[in-house]
Amino acid sequence: ADALAAEPDRPLTLEAPLPVTVTGDEDRVRQMVANLVANARVHTPPGTPITVAVGTDDAGGWLSVRDLGPGIDHEEAARVFERFYRSDPSRGRRTGGSGLGLAIVSALAAAQGGSVDLVTAPGRGCAFTVHLPV
Repeated sequence: ADALAAEPDRPLTLEAPLPVTVTGDEDRVRQMVANLVANARVHTPPGTPITVAVGTDDAGGWLSVRDLGPGIDHEEAARVFERFYRSDPSRGRRTGGSGLGLAIVSALAAAQGGSVDLVTAPGRGCAFTVHLPV
């Protein structure tokens, strides 16, 4: 709802074919989703589709936020969960975030017994997936 209020014309899809119940704090899970969607919005061109998906696998429950934006290279991808890290050195506090959004997602996932990972490549978008116990 936050993303649609901020950018009503951006394609935003939810893929949730079955209910997924995880062990965790509802408010923190919402915060992780909000941070990941905001990150996708900020780092992709206007109109770039974003997909939020949930599901389960043998390891537990997962939620994924994927975009079809520019993606990032391997060196940057290795650092995105570091506190205060900004991939673009020209992005200061006035023109971008604090560099804490993804570090917060990682810390919140870990605090709930989970983890977060990133699959990306230049020109191929980003897929952040949070794994949580069921």
